[in-house]
Amino acid sequence: MIKAHHLTGIFIFRYRFSHTEAHRFNLLFQEETKMMDEKLVYLNGSFVPESEAKVSVLDYGFNAGDGVYDVTRTFGHRPFKLREHTQRLYRSLTYTRIECGLLIDEMEKATLELLDRNKHLLGENDDFAMWQVVSRGVRPSSGKRLSGSATVAIYCLTINFREFARYYVEGAMLVVPSTRRIPPQCLESKAKITNKMNHIIATFEAKQVDPNCIPLMLDIDGNISESNAHNFFLVLNGTICTPIKKNVLGGITRETISSIAGELGIEVVEGEFTPYDVYSAEEAFLASTSPSIVPVKSLNGVGIGKEIPGPITLRLIEAWNKLVKVDIVRQALSHLDGQEREQFFKVWEKRQAA
Repeated sequence: MIKAHHLTGIFIFRYRFSHTEAHRFNLLFQEETKMMDEKLVYLNGSFVPESEAKVSVLDYGFNAGDGVYDVTRTFGHRPFKLREHTQRLYRSLTYTRIECGLLIDEMEKATLELLDRNKHLLGENDDFAMWQVVSRGVRPSSGKRLSGSATVAIYCLTINFREFARYYVEGAMLVVPSTRRIPPQCLESKAKITNKMNHIIATFEAKQVDPNCIPLMLDIDGNISESNAHNFFLVLNGTICTPIKKNVLGGITRETISSIAGELGIEVVEGEFTPYDVYSAEEAFLASTSPSIVPVKSLNGVGIGKEIPGPITLRLIEAWNKLVKVDIVRQALSHLDGQEREQFFKVWEKRQAA
């Protein structure tokens, strides 16, 4: 109902909501507020709220693990090496014969737009892991198993820094599981495939030894390959060593670390290494997108090196911080709770000053 009141020559209009209208307005306001607080997802050409992003149960990615993906992250809310990650995604698409329907520039543009649309949800010390996932699409009713349009999804996950923050100070514990890495003769290691069962079984085996353990997988010949989600490095006689590319994912972080090491005058060699080599290593570390560089404490209960992180690992972390313009250790530690956070800050500052 609208009522008009005359006051000193000015008409003031007042709208009186009915109960039903007020209820509808309240629901609309709540929905708009929810949308502002909810991340958006890119799905097949549209930006939709995360809760409304739906994929068919007939999708090959769901019922066959038939898809590829890649993940990069932001540092200080800025994307890091997005082009390199997107190029690797497209190499995986070529290998798996999936046509995603987007040019690489279009995929990159959609990823950046999604980041811009979600960036307001990040806290000052937060960052996103940005996932690009492409499956072969929905199984067609025609019976032609490999026909149809791909499903393309891009989404942002807030990085769970608490998951790995303590590793920077305490080091990660590794265990060699009985499950071996699928050999490249069966499935190319360089491609990022959505079917991760090989790594998942290895992870369960490691967690059965200790819930905090990470698996370090071997290839079928007993040489070190990679973890469930990281490339592996060890230091022998002052040289950084890492498994040959044949049996590992060609990590973007792995390549960046090799480049940083070269700038620091530290030699990096690829080769075939076994757990025996790790037991006698001066230090070891893992490398992956979200934590970047993770110091390693032990393998199968055998301690590695004298300090966590080792001196070369510490130099790499400091150089990495300069590259990404973020102190990755302090950022991760800031997500721990009060007393524990301050304790770890002191230990880390002492290690840096040593």
